[in-house]
Amino acid sequence: MQTGRPGYPITAIVYSDGPRFEAFLQEFTAAMAEQGMQLAGLIQRSERRPGRVKCDMFLRDLATGVLHAISDDRGPHARGCVLNTDRLLRACTAAEVQLSTQADLLVLCKFGKTEVEGGGFRSLIAKALELSVPVLVGVPLINLTPFREFSADLAREIDLSQVVSDPFTAAERLLSYWSPLSETRTEVA
Repeated sequence: MQTGRPGYPITAIVYSDGPRFEAFLQEFTAAMAEQGMQLAGLIQRSERRPGRVKCDMFLRDLATGVLHAISDDRGPHARGCVLNTDRLLRACTAAEVQLSTQADLLVLCKFGKTEVEGGGFRSLIAKALELSVPVLVGVPLINLTPFREFSADLAREIDLSQVVSDPFTAAERLLSYWSPLSETRTEVA
């Protein structure tokens, strides 16, 4: 796992256990908000339904609290992807409207298949970089190579196991990466 110097504008939390990462991100964003951080972005909440193989998926907009349903109901035995990309795009557009230089951090739940294919959260990441807002994004291990191609040398990677034990400690650790961000962007190390 590569790590980087403070000042990288993107921090990728690399994971192989989606539910574990989702739970961490819920706790982490709550801890960051409790510390007074102005958060923007979208985090996933999956809800199991009795008699269903697949969960219902929602994205919570961290700036507004709005919950966006992003999955299709394809019946009780659906096994394939249930993501509705049109709903995902609408959630991204709404979050992008809220993103401003007032945000301390853009948090995104996943660099997933849609992002690998060129869509999804990519525009939000680009806008955050334009506004000099640091980005935290989850990256499933399976998508690490495409994420590296997308992010070039702008990202540091941290394994989920390094931050999952305590969201408050994780918040403090990650804040230490971002606090000097504006001062170290031009630094070469």
